Amino acid sequence: MINFSRRNFLQGVGFSLASLYMWNHQATTAYGKTLAESNTRKLALLVGINHYAHGDSLHGCVTDVELQRQLLIHRFGFFPEDIVVLTDKQATRENILTAFQEHLCLQANANDVVVFHFSGYGRQVKLFSSDDNRNLVDSLVVYGSLRSDSEFSHPFVDDILLDTLVKLAESLKTTKYTLVLDTSFIPSPLTIRNKLSLRSYDFQPNLIISEKEQDFYQKLVKSNSNSIIKNNQNKSLQGLILSPSQDSISVEINSLNFKSGLFTYNLTQSLWQEFPSTANLALMKNIASQMALYHGNKEKIDFTTDNKSDVLSYHLPLEIQNRGSAIVTKIIESNVIELELLGLPLLVLSNYCLNSCFRVDNDEQFVVVQINSLQGNKAKGIVIQGDKNLLKINTVLQEYIRVINQDTGLNIALNDTLEKIEKVDATSALSVIDNVVSISNIGETFADCILDKLTSEDGNIDGYGLYSPTGVLYPNTTPQSPHEAVSTAVKRLTKPLKTTLASKLFNLTYNQYSSTLPVNIALEITHDNISSTHSKYTFNSKLNKPHESANVHPDNLLINIPLGSQFTININNETEQNLYYLLLGINSSREAIAYFSPHSTLISPQDKISIPENASPLKWIVNAGKGIGELIIIVSKFSFENTLKNIDKMIEMKKDMEQIIILENPELVAKSILQDIHQNSDINPQLFNNYNDIYALNMNNWATFRYVYEIN
Repeated sequence: MINFSRRNFLQGVGFSLASLYMWNHQATTAYGKTLAESNTRKLALLVGINHYAHGDSLHGCVTDVELQRQLLIHRFGFFPEDIVVLTDKQATRENILTAFQEHLCLQANANDVVVFHFSGYGRQVKLFSSDDNRNLVDSLVVYGSLRSDSEFSHPFVDDILLDTLVKLAESLKTTKYTLVLDTSFIPSPLTIRNKLSLRSYDFQPNLIISEKEQDFYQKLVKSNSNSIIKNNQNKSLQGLILSPSQDSISVEINSLNFKSGLFTYNLTQSLWQEFPSTANLALMKNIASQMALYHGNKEKIDFTTDNKSDVLSYHLPLEIQNRGSAIVTKIIESNVIELELLGLPLLVLSNYCLNSCFRVDNDEQFVVVQINSLQGNKAKGIVIQGDKNLLKINTVLQEYIRVINQDTGLNIALNDTLEKIEKVDATSALSVIDNVVSISNIGETFADCILDKLTSEDGNIDGYGLYSPTGVLYPNTTPQSPHEAVSTAVKRLTKPLKTTLASKLFNLTYNQYSSTLPVNIALEITHDNISSTHSKYTFNSKLNKPHESANVHPDNLLINIPLGSQFTININNETEQNLYYLLLGINSSREAIAYFSPHSTLISPQDKISIPENASPLKWIVNAGKGIGELIIIVSKFSFENTLKNIDKMIEMKKDMEQIIILENPELVAKSILQDIHQNSDINPQLFNNYNDIYALNMNNWATFRYVYEIN
């Protein structure tokens, strides 16, 4: 290991200390006073590698680093000069290890906070030459450790062992460290079709970890052992390791304008929106549910620590004043600003439209900014209400009005495994289906689902299936007969496509963390006389924090519902006015469902309702078989007139009993919900030049909650 000063290290990887200082001085003005009151130093090392010297490139790793950096500075109060960033060519083994030692190990003291982030390839390599694959170890693929085809005869690689990283963390003087690893070590599983999005490098049986890496690891083991004996303490696992689990996979979301790691985006987005005193258990459960919408249970989450339920995220509190959906990054003119949208759910960001509005709302100011330019998560906007001089660089804004196009439909990607003629036939068949708005090759734009080839395990049936945006097969979309034609498959998949659109539109209303409506809900699940309660609430709710179930499965942070379970949902109206509710979902067989009651959906002021209304339980969740499902609860200031009329028209049912119904045209119900929110949002139509073509949704008027669960 080369020893040199932090100044020389920063200069060596391309940083200018002078420009760094100038940027720091501007960026820290807004929160310098708060930080001055704390003696805790906060240090970070962020590594992201899109482009390797050889091999396939990734696309979202550098974005991950930027998302993490913005979060640390503007949400957690890190000074920019205390964050070292290494990307692409800078991220060699030597630079990463040197930065960890020089920047983190030598500077962090006992009560300091340390964050390390890595986005890039992971893989498994051997410790020594052998035909036995049982000596495989997990490693991080750094710049320079991928070989060209001509170099494969040389088996030793300069990866960084995962164990090395853990030992480095354990050697820190502080136990308040967090390792965020958005990578995967296992080879690509056959069930994942969208290999463009995977961050695990293909297994190569001849590769062996370099001797210098093994020697470095052994020195760390010896050094840490001596330190533990000297101090008579064991600091192992006192910090946090946040990542997809070691037997899971890590994926990227790739679109034309925005690319990032699924895990990193959901982690940083959740931390922008989470309420104060949120512990890691609650945070990880939230992230797991968001990721499951794209990836089922294929990307599970590890967070390793001795005290999972009580440790705060990054070992730091989440301040109320820095919570939000966007930050001001530049003031171009007196009323023209640039924003980064950092706290929007991924699906919402991917479908966000011009004229959406953000607000600053506190004791001193009420300012509204309307965006008029949007590229990925970068936006420009103008001040349309309030004193424009009150906006400063780094001001955090909350979402105020969400604008979604009324013609929002499905974006379908065709996987690269399809031949040219198959793509032509698929495009022709899909283009005549209502609500299909785009058909593209995979990776060209954000896809709501993927059409791909599918062969049964016994090889007797071949055809086409429908997959999630990250390539996981949807239930009940497999071919039923051999040698299926593309056009036949598309006709068969029409109903699953409707369900996919309904799920998309349901989730475009999700706003638990942006809604100003004071509401809390609780889902109680009972099985074999054992109950667990899962609570959710809005920012203005009187509920201090959610009551978390104590029996969390160590390998799955989703809500687990055993077959045969009973459930109760309580919705609490904390306002002084009547509220109304809807209960919908996508069950584990991927059918769109809704709850119907013969009674009013009204909830009186300061009152609550329970579902089911009668003592006999509704088994609407657990009657669809094993798999992933989602439950959507929408509470509003208005009755859902259009939605209830649509449900009443399309379904023949007994109207004198509460029941769960399967929606035959769920996309129509979903559009009715958006229309009801739009019509009751109390917004001046003159703010929008296309008011009749959009849904303009006011965050003050409704709250959508979401539970993602797994039937087992």
